[in-house]
Amino acid sequence: MFIYNITFNVETQIEAEWLKWMKNEHILDILGTKKFTEHRILRLVNEHPDASGTTYAVQFTAISITDVQQYLANQGAVLQNELMAKFGQKVLSFTTLLEEI
Repeated sequence: MFIYNITFNVETQIEAEWLKWMKNEHILDILGTKKFTEHRILRLVNEHPDASGTTYAVQFTAISITDVQQYLANQGAVLQNELMAKFGQKVLSFTTLLEEI
Protein backbone atom coordinates (compact mmCIF):
# COMPACT_ATOMS: atom_id res chain seq x y z
CA MET A 1 0.00 0.00 0.00
CA PHE A 2 1.19 3.53 -0.79
CA ILE A 3 0.41 6.84 0.85
CA TYR A 4 0.55 10.00 -1.22
CA ASN A 5 1.14 12.75 1.34
CA ILE A 6 0.72 16.47 0.70
CA THR A 7 2.04 18.75 3.44
CA PHE A 8 0.53 22.24 3.50
CA ASN A 9 1.44 25.37 5.43
CA VAL A 10 -1.66 27.57 5.51
CA GLU A 11 -1.72 31.24 6.52
CA THR A 12 -3.92 31.80 9.56
CA GLN A 13 -6.28 34.31 7.95
CA ILE A 14 -7.44 31.83 5.27
CA GLU A 15 -7.21 28.62 7.29
CA ALA A 16 -10.96 28.11 7.80
CA GLU A 17 -11.72 28.82 4.13
CA TRP A 18 -8.90 26.51 2.98
CA LEU A 19 -10.02 23.66 5.26
CA LYS A 20 -13.63 23.96 4.10
CA TRP A 21 -12.51 23.97 0.43
CA MET A 22 -10.25 20.96 1.01
CA LYS A 23 -13.02 18.92 2.64
CA ASN A 24 -15.85 19.93 0.29
CA GLU A 25 -14.06 20.19 -3.06
CA HIS A 26 -10.37 19.41 -3.47
CA ILE A 27 -10.28 16.06 -1.66
CA LEU A 28 -13.44 14.94 -3.44
CA ASP A 29 -11.83 15.84 -6.78
CA ILE A 30 -8.76 13.77 -5.94
CA LEU A 31 -10.84 10.80 -4.76
CA GLY A 32 -12.94 11.17 -7.91
CA THR A 33 -9.93 10.12 -9.98
CA LYS A 34 -10.46 6.61 -8.56
CA LYS A 35 -6.70 6.25 -7.94
CA PHE A 36 -7.02 6.38 -4.14
CA THR A 37 -9.12 4.34 -1.75
CA GLU A 38 -9.22 6.61 1.32
CA HIS A 39 -7.87 9.81 2.78
CA ARG A 40 -7.18 11.57 6.05
CA ILE A 41 -6.41 15.12 7.16
CA LEU A 42 -3.90 15.65 9.96
CA ARG A 43 -2.76 18.83 11.70
CA LEU A 44 0.77 19.19 13.02
CA VAL A 45 0.52 19.87 16.75
CA ASN A 46 4.15 20.43 17.67
CA GLU A 47 4.98 23.35 15.40
CA HIS A 48 7.88 25.62 16.20
CA PRO A 49 6.72 28.63 18.27
CA ASP A 50 8.02 31.05 15.63
CA ALA A 51 6.29 29.26 12.75
CA SER A 52 3.66 31.19 10.86
CA GLY A 53 0.40 29.60 9.82
CA THR A 54 -0.71 26.04 10.46
CA THR A 55 0.75 22.89 8.95
CA TYR A 56 -1.47 20.07 7.71
CA ALA A 57 -0.76 16.70 6.11
CA VAL A 58 -3.41 15.38 3.74
CA GLN A 59 -2.85 11.71 2.95
CA PHE A 60 -4.33 9.53 0.24
CA THR A 61 -4.02 5.74 0.23
CA ALA A 62 -3.40 3.87 -3.04
CA ILE A 63 -3.25 0.15 -3.68
CA SER A 64 -0.35 0.40 -6.13
CA ILE A 65 2.42 2.78 -7.06
CA THR A 66 1.05 2.67 -10.61
CA ASP A 67 -2.16 4.33 -9.39
CA VAL A 68 -0.16 7.18 -7.84
CA GLN A 69 2.02 7.56 -10.93
CA GLN A 70 -1.06 7.68 -13.18
CA TYR A 71 -2.67 10.29 -10.94
CA LEU A 72 0.47 12.44 -11.02
CA ALA A 73 0.84 12.09 -14.78
CA ASN A 74 -2.81 12.79 -15.64
CA GLN A 75 -4.60 14.80 -12.95
CA GLY A 76 -2.07 15.91 -10.33
CA ALA A 77 -0.86 19.08 -12.04
CA VAL A 78 -4.39 20.20 -12.93
CA LEU A 79 -5.60 19.88 -9.35
CA GLN A 80 -2.43 21.51 -7.99
CA ASN A 81 -3.01 24.45 -10.35
CA GLU A 82 -6.55 24.82 -8.98
CA LEU A 83 -5.12 25.11 -5.48
CA MET A 84 -2.59 27.73 -6.60
CA ALA A 85 -5.24 29.72 -8.49
CA LYS A 86 -7.50 29.82 -5.43
CA PHE A 87 -4.97 30.49 -2.65
CA GLY A 88 -1.69 31.51 -4.29
CA GLN A 89 1.24 31.92 -1.91
CA LYS A 90 -1.02 31.84 1.16
CA VAL A 91 -0.77 28.05 1.00
CA LEU A 92 2.60 26.39 0.46
CA SER A 93 2.90 22.66 -0.13
CA PHE A 94 5.19 19.76 -0.91
CA THR A 95 4.50 16.09 -1.55
CA THR A 96 5.99 12.80 -0.44
CA LEU A 97 5.22 9.20 -1.39
CA LEU A 98 5.36 6.58 1.36
CA GLU A 99 5.18 2.82 1.17
CA GLU A 100 3.61 0.85 3.98
CA ILE A 101 5.97 -1.91 5.16
